Amino acid sequence: TAASITTASLCSLVLVASTTAFVPSHSSYLTNQIINNNNHASSHLTKLNATKKKKTPKKSSTKNKSGGGFGSSSPTATKPKQKRSDTIQYPELEGQVRQTLIPSPFDITDEESATVLAEEMYDRLEDIYGLEKFNFGGVGAIYKSIGVVTDDDDDDDEDTVNELKNEDEGESSLFDDILSGGSTSTIGGGSDPLEELFGKSPAPTPSASTSDKEAEAAAPFDLNSIPAFEKFRVLHTDPMVLAIDDFFTNEECDKYVQISIDAEKQQTNSAAGGDETTQEETALQPMLLGQSQTVGKDSRSKAQRTSTTWFHYYKGVPELMAKASRLLGLEGIDRFEEPQTVRYRRNEKFTWHLDALSPEEANNPSGSGQRIATLLVYLTDVPAGSGGATMFRDLGGNNGAEDSQPLKVRPKKGSALLFFPSAGGIPGAPFDIRTLHCGEAVAEDAENEKWIAQLWLRQRGYEPTAPVGNSHGDASDEIGRYCTSQV
Repeated sequence: TAASITTASLCSLVLVASTTAFVPSHSSYLTNQIINNNNHASSHLTKLNATKKKKTPKKSSTKNKSGGGFGSSSPTATKPKQKRSDTIQYPELEGQVRQTLIPSPFDITDEESATVLAEEMYDRLEDIYGLEKFNFGGVGAIYKSIGVVTDDDDDDDEDTVNELKNEDEGESSLFDDILSGGSTSTIGGGSDPLEELFGKSPAPTPSASTSDKEAEAAAPFDLNSIPAFEKFRVLHTDPMVLAIDDFFTNEECDKYVQISIDAEKQQTNSAAGGDETTQEETALQPMLLGQSQTVGKDSRSKAQRTSTTWFHYYKGVPELMAKASRLLGLEGIDRFEEPQTVRYRRNEKFTWHLDALSPEEANNPSGSGQRIATLLVYLTDVPAGSGGATMFRDLGGNNGAEDSQPLKVRPKKGSALLFFPSAGGIPGAPFDIRTLHCGEAVAEDAENEKWIAQLWLRQRGYEPTAPVGNSHGDASDEIGRYCTSQV
């Protein structure tokens, strides 16, 4: 009934609210949308693994001031025209969801077009993804510094930001009420807008993109010593996909490839009964573990991935941890999953998948929540025409239409790729299917193998499980030394 609002219902409401003017005359239409989606909510939220059989996924939603932030597959969508035995078939996006896509305003084929990030993008990163301190100190950034304020000007800037935030918080809207479960509204004499529409409102739920600020302790290292990033390429606006050039130096790229190769040699040698390595040699040795978790992690999905993955100690990759924290504006690293390096040999690939976790894991109250950001760093160059690109199926030209080509990001040594696999702040929404992507097969005649480093950011503090004894806290000294070296 309309009084029983599921997570899928709320997501559908937000999708319509962000793409259609939300006024009382639309209430009947919105109610019908929610009731229709209730029929699909339970089964779809508890089973995300896509199958080759035709099924009816739920409609979903978007959070964005100007349209976007979350999308879902269509219950009436057709199957892809071509079917391959080695891929899981994901339905095409429905027309209403495609309308939430906002392409980049720039020429994304120009790899030399990197520049400072526009203020509009900083606003989107704050409003949609909760990253208010993103690239602090950069041109157009909201914050000038992080953690330590050293002069009166910075104090004034902080006060100004807080005043602006207080003003924004005081201007409650019906859209804000929907996202907060109807807990902030003063509209209509303080009555709940959801209750007015449906007779009952859900309990308030924390935003999926809001960090655990109370639990996130200030870092014992000063990230302000690392210069702000200045070479951004906006590859897609909504959902946001950013390339950050010169994220790593060539030396850092080569180091991460080499420590992975060395670890593989040592582990292979040890398994074959060769010379045993010393405790000092293995102290920071990454663990060759195979595959990381993604949506669709059954045996069929695992068969889609032919690459090799190493899990690293946080203290063994201080450059990655420091720069990732600096980019995202975090004062600690406790929300990051285990850092990884991944190798794609020639002909190796990772077919279409989502980085988001299943609802069972993401919504576990004792867990770390959903993955809210994916950061890839390309450690080798793979020239155009040699495969290896990171491709987003629905973010190419022609607004995601069936005849459009995928957005292709060529591996460029030292550059990073940032995107957001979950729902951009919508409570309980499991994933953003618009971020469906793959690792294109590396060509057989490619000059280089494809190597990447990757990190995922969770909603809340994360407890690492690999390698044995891995700990965020153990990395503080190494990260501090790296930050000091950048002064």
